[in-house]
Amino acid sequence: MHQHVHKPQESVTQDGQTLYRCGTLVYTKAGLFALFTWMLWGDFCFTLLETIWPNILPLVLKSNGAPNFMIALVMATIPQAMNFVMNPIISTASDRFRGKRGRRIPFLLVATPFISFFLILLGFAKELGQLLYTWFGALHPSLTPALITVGLISVLVVCFRFFELFVATVFWYLFNDVVPSALMGRFLGFFRVIGSLAGALFNFFVFQYAESHTSVIFLGGAVLYGTAFLLMCLNVKEGEYPPPDKMSEKKGFSLAPIKTFFKECFTAKIFRLVFSYSVLQGVAGATGIFLIFMAFSIGLTKDEVGKVAGVAAVIGMLLMFPMGVLVDKFHPLRVMLVAQVGYCVVNLLKCVFLFYDFPRDTAFWIYAALAGISIPVFTANTAAGLPMVMRIFPHERFGQFCAANAMCGALGGIVAGVLAGAYLDTLKNIFSTSGDYYYRFVPVWSFFFMLLATFATFLIYREWKKLGGDTHYRPPIEDKFADYHDSAAP
Repeated sequence: MHQHVHKPQESVTQDGQTLYRCGTLVYTKAGLFALFTWMLWGDFCFTLLETIWPNILPLVLKSNGAPNFMIALVMATIPQAMNFVMNPIISTASDRFRGKRGRRIPFLLVATPFISFFLILLGFAKELGQLLYTWFGALHPSLTPALITVGLISVLVVCFRFFELFVATVFWYLFNDVVPSALMGRFLGFFRVIGSLAGALFNFFVFQYAESHTSVIFLGGAVLYGTAFLLMCLNVKEGEYPPPDKMSEKKGFSLAPIKTFFKECFTAKIFRLVFSYSVLQGVAGATGIFLIFMAFSIGLTKDEVGKVAGVAAVIGMLLMFPMGVLVDKFHPLRVMLVAQVGYCVVNLLKCVFLFYDFPRDTAFWIYAALAGISIPVFTANTAAGLPMVMRIFPHERFGQFCAANAMCGALGGIVAGVLAGAYLDTLKNIFSTSGDYYYRFVPVWSFFFMLLATFATFLIYREWKKLGGDTHYRPPIEDKFADYHDSAAP
């Protein structure tokens, strides 16, 4: 599939055959096909995993009487707090790790079996909660099966998230290390299509059974993910890297790595602006877990919500390649700016449900139409997100800078997760006689904070132009460390 060479160019022709290079890896066309197949198959199963738990667990928590504050705490605040702490540690460790299988794949291999195990336990949380109640329910009169189930889910989410973060963090960095940069645009296009396909299949065929067949869905997802991801890890090979810097060789506890991390990541203004955007985006997305309940509040069923989301995913999948072309042609930052303005407009339009109680059929078609309008907006922003940071951050410290970025996004999510739940519970008390009407205020939150995030993107764009723009931009600290693509040359 690959061989190690020491030529600085990205692609060469040998014996009439084109070879594509990424660092010390060289691929034939057959090798590239195998690489793309395994990577995209792993992505499909991981995306399916990442679709199952955040879409179904809020329904399970709600059915067990958990207030919005608790749902936000379990589904947003705690996972984001863990991301805040763990992401920079995992990312920096991965950048500097050297093992027989590389610096990324060992992290994925170790975490995958534990992810599958805890996903299965989450799927059987109701049954396990009932079992725990029969054992410990007599200890205190306040203990109920529902309360124990909510507590158990909280504990299992922490355990699951601990291991899931290793994959959710490192998997993205693997792309830069094994996919030739000359083909990165095409790979990311396929990557996004596969992700959309996984979401479409879930929404079309699975979501309607979210509460009636929870354990079967989680069990199937765990087995599929565990098998597929392990096979991907065993069949994708990393190349060779230069030795890690001296900082990582120091023995004992030292503040030097922490100081270096913050100095490198937060010195340049453009990096700080990207991190600020991530904070605001994290805040804007904090109410996303409640969008399902907003749809229920206007009269839609789970089957209808799933079908609308499925159609949206299919259309989004078809738009991924055209949006990728736009990103390549106009630069990710320009595409993101336009998309975020559109996102603000869509959330503003969703506020129509605050002022009118439409007949159920009318409400369905308005909801579906707004979902249709949001498809190109969401697709464009998604298509531009990863290429944007790839073009802004230094390549050799890409994992480290992505960690800082994720840490800032998590900080926004930590704060917003608590506040978003309290925001909705406060509205619930105000509109206590109107059922679930208060969920219709979800887009108000999203609109306000996404407007601030859009302004942050504009500031990033302005700074990027000052630093050279399309033709001359280089990451401000890139010259401080050599890129491993170049360091492999003799």
